[in-house]
Amino acid sequence: MTAVLGILNKQAIAIAADSAVTIDGYNGRKIFNKANKIFSLSKYHPVGVMIYNSANFMSTPWEIIIKVYRKQLKEQAFKELSEYVSDFISFLKANNYFTTNEVQLYHLALTSYNLLKELIDLFENQNADLKSMEQEELKNSFHERFDPFLEKIFERVSKSDTICEDFDEWKYESFIEYARPATDGMLEKHGISEGSNNTYKLFHQILFDVIRSKNDLSGYTGLIFVGYGDAEIYPGLIPVHIADVIDNKLRYYIDEGMSGKVSDTNSGLIRPFAQTDVIDTILSGVDPTLNNIYMDNFGLLLKKYNDAVLSNIGDEHNILKAQIRQLDTESITKEYIRLNNEIRNERYIAPLMNAVSSLSKEDHAEMAESLIYLTYLKRRITFAEESVGGPVDVALISKGDGFIWIKRKHYFQPELNSHFFTNYLK
Repeated sequence: MTAVLGILNKQAIAIAADSAVTIDGYNGRKIFNKANKIFSLSKYHPVGVMIYNSANFMSTPWEIIIKVYRKQLKEQAFKELSEYVSDFISFLKANNYFTTNEVQLYHLALTSYNLLKELIDLFENQNADLKSMEQEELKNSFHERFDPFLEKIFERVSKSDTICEDFDEWKYESFIEYARPATDGMLEKHGISEGSNNTYKLFHQILFDVIRSKNDLSGYTGLIFVGYGDAEIYPGLIPVHIADVIDNKLRYYIDEGMSGKVSDTNSGLIRPFAQTDVIDTILSGVDPTLNNIYMDNFGLLLKKYNDAVLSNIGDEHNILKAQIRQLDTESITKEYIRLNNEIRNERYIAPLMNAVSSLSKEDHAEMAESLIYLTYLKRRITFAEESVGGPVDVALISKGDGFIWIKRKHYFQPELNSHFFTNYLK
């Protein structure tokens, strides 16, 4: 896990990231605190990229891919930040996605296995009585109930209209032909084979829609492009979710909701990613999880209040009772939430954003580092897993000065490796 963020104003964009990376192994989880998550995308122009979640693309580390792209880019510049994103995606495709057909099928098999396991776990939770059945009865009841269960899941996922760009024209017939080598063996181990029952087709229909959907990019990497295009005087930030490659199609989409750009009417932005709980608390004035509990409790108490009023009204007032029961407590709760959000925006968030818009470059960088450090500190002093930690890397990107490191860890001693810095711009 990780914590990264960008803070933008008209002066510059400050970016910061921790160094923790969590590795899942056969014997448990281990956290290392030496990961690099911030990179300059160009050696000559004010553009950078941050990464979070998965450190690899298929089987290739993102650090290698980014540095190969940077070498190829050389002194080329684009008018807008979005063009750097498009060019980077084109670069992935032009290099065969840094993967092979065999690796693609392996990842499809892994996705299929995880999906089937998730579906079976969900099914068993909804059908707890199956555990008490004898083996033969269990086998018959499982298949009788599993197909209707899958039909409901398929009905839900097939309604998604958020499809990854490369999969928009992908047909189910093409998918099933491609997927068989990756899925048939795994399904046969669970007694599911083509032609024996409807489960085979239902599972593949669900898998097809899950693969195409933006909402189900499991194991994705967040690539956050930051900086300026040549024609832009204010900085921007564009997050891209990239998962894997299936049938030479890239599973990715741009997270429009988290994208941001400084303008004359929007002069300060803060965008946290990955583990955002502490940063969100500081930015909004209340812990988001705790705030949701408050809102839920208000709705429950409002309902209990109505029930208490009803219990104290005699039977001779049945018309009044009926009117009270028809009261829309849900809309009252929504109004309560809206009023709270308005007050929070007016008295807390807006003044904070106004302050961010006027920060100097030095304060800009210090704020970015502090927000990451506070996330680490909360993990450190509580019993939560210390999944944010290690040195905090900080960089500042401005239109005039370009990409400037404020704090950066090295795996080598800089004073012993002057040739590295000499060769950097060659």
